[in-house]
Amino acid sequence: MGFKHWFEGLIMIGVFAVIIAIPCFVVAFWGSKMINDLGNYPTKSAKIQVSVWWIYLVEFFFLFLLIGYGAFLYNSNIKG
Repeated sequence: MGFKHWFEGLIMIGVFAVIIAIPCFVVAFWGSKMINDLGNYPTKSAKIQVSVWWIYLVEFFFLFLLIGYGAFLYNSNIKG
């Protein structure tokens, strides 16, 4: 008796990895840009720190995408 659904399992792992990896790269890029701007323009600290709301949007979007993916997997495995 072996596992028969290797392809489906790899697709599930790939989709999950993409949903996790994209916000990590986006936050790392924008975070490093923000820290660089804070170092270059210390008097604009408040303005730079307020501009971080884009990171929150990305995180919430991908959180809801991950929740939706989990709900899809849960509902697709329920047999009538």
